[in-house]
Amino acid sequence: MKNQLIITSPAFENEAIIPIQYTGRGEDISPELHVLSIDENARSLAVIMDDMGHPIPAYNHWVIWNIPAMEIIPGHIPHGPHIAELNGATQGRGYGKNRYRGPKPPDKF
Repeated sequence: MKNQLIITSPAFENEAIIPIQYTGRGEDISPELHVLSIDENARSLAVIMDDMGHPIPAYNHWVIWNIPAMEIIPGHIPHGPHIAELNGATQGRGYGKNRYRGPKPPDKF
């Protein structure tokens, strides 16, 4: 049996509120991610950030793929469809732009 892939971030605890700088109400920057138990045969990683609590089911905030298999994915990934700092990883669209877009809940929250 293979090890379970574990994703954590030094920016916030599991199931905690995402700090303002990583949201659409703050700097809207991607957090640093730590990836544990990467399979030794992995060539690349993908990150998909869906908002399961959004009124639109599985609302997508971020997708990036072809990230080199690395244990620390840096935070504040630049905007654009291809990220040179990550060997040309491809960044999909969040809110219609090739970039990370953090959650932005209504003001009442």
